[in-house]
Amino acid sequence: MQAPLLPRQVELKRLGSGRHAYEGQVPVEALAELEGAGERPGPVQASIMLDLSGSMPRVTGRCEGSIQLQCQRCLEPVDVALESEFELVVVDRASDADGLDEGQTWVEAPRGILDLARLAEEEMLLALPVVARHENADCDGGQRHFGPPGEPQPERDNPFAALKALREKGSPSDE
Repeated sequence: MQAPLLPRQVELKRLGSGRHAYEGQVPVEALAELEGAGERPGPVQASIMLDLSGSMPRVTGRCEGSIQLQCQRCLEPVDVALESEFELVVVDRASDADGLDEGQTWVEAPRGILDLARLAEEEMLLALPVVARHENADCDGGQRHFGPPGEPQPERDNPFAALKALREKGSPSDE
């Protein structure tokens, strides 16, 4: 059974005062920017609550999804779980956000139309890690061996070995 889809957009003026809840899945086709951030983003599951009872509409919610990124340690694909919880004020234009308190975050709903799919996608973009990498046990840290299978990894010279030898030998002023 397929999960219910999140409505793509809602018109705030058509909704009555009070709270309105939306829950569902944002299809992968609606996640163009998230798809550009990595490979094979999974569908995003979103739970969004609109509160239209106050002077400024508010939206709170939670989004979950996953995406495949490139591990920056070993350069292999890594599946990353994305989660975001948010609380935003809804404004008609960006200029309306000038009157908000410092630190309040907002989302723009031009002409009273709130794009729920876009909101969920933006939250997933904000949840992307700065550096994608495997957990320590799953990643070789870029230590690759390109020789025949079974051959041990060659030892590399320590570039500081010569400095260590000079230090151990001591300088002429120490004598």
